[in-house]
Amino acid sequence: MTDVKKFIKSEPTTSVALLVLLVYVLIAIFAPYIATHDPMAVKTSRQVNGEKQYAPFPPSSEHWFGTDQLGRDIFSRVVYGVRVSIIVGIIARGLSMLLGVTLGLISGYYGGVVDNVIMRITDVFFSFPAILLAMMVTMVLGSGLWTVCLAIMLVGWPDVARLVRSQVLSVRNKEYVTAIKALGGSTSRIMVKHILRNCLGIIVVAFSMGIPGAVMYEAGLSFFGLGLRPPIPSLGSIIADGRGYIIFAPWYSLFPGLALAIFVLCCNVVGDTLVDVLDPSYRNKGR
Repeated sequence: MTDVKKFIKSEPTTSVALLVLLVYVLIAIFAPYIATHDPMAVKTSRQVNGEKQYAPFPPSSEHWFGTDQLGRDIFSRVVYGVRVSIIVGIIARGLSMLLGVTLGLISGYYGGVVDNVIMRITDVFFSFPAILLAMMVTMVLGSGLWTVCLAIMLVGWPDVARLVRSQVLSVRNKEYVTAIKALGGSTSRIMVKHILRNCLGIIVVAFSMGIPGAVMYEAGLSFFGLGLRPPIPSLGSIIADGRGYIIFAPWYSLFPGLALAIFVLCCNVVGDTLVDVLDPSYRNKGR
């Protein structure tokens, strides 16, 4: 408890960011109970004081964030959109880490031809604009949750592989690794138990710093109509749908945009703190 109090006093911004992220996680978990309306329910018109009104409806006690052009409650759609963003961010970044850490570990440990082949493959991926590559994948394979996760994985693993490789190169020639080899330790045991364990700090940092990027990629793909299939709520698609109503219905894009911006900002604040705590040299590694 004393350590927690010291941390809160020394890092108040990070503490607030962690609290906000906790709220986002709770929203994602309890979305069906927090949403005030069915996010798919359509109501294009209503009677107010004997006068017929057409959607989008402005924010009110009934619809806290207003509605879209089909009368769907934006608050409820943002709640479910937050759930989608968190799920995609964790799954997609997790897949990127799995592939990137594996290839980076193999590349750094074996070196030589294996290292050259893997690094040249990463160069090929780096040569394509990330969002363009992700869009190409979703265009070919079609939209959907797992397609989006696959697309984000393909654009996210090269950075991780480079980062882990650089860490492995600095660890593999340590005296204790040489001693374990001399004692007959197996290659897999050395790689996993003795080298990978010493890379956990940088792996945790890379994972945390990559989640907001994955969330933004998902929002970007959905914004261009290449993400999740409608009518599944996504913050990116809600923002995109509100473009044509920005003048007379600014709430349409404003609230999902704020929800996305606050989440990414808090992730970055927490990630920066993890960099300082776990691996201060992170910023100097990678590409």
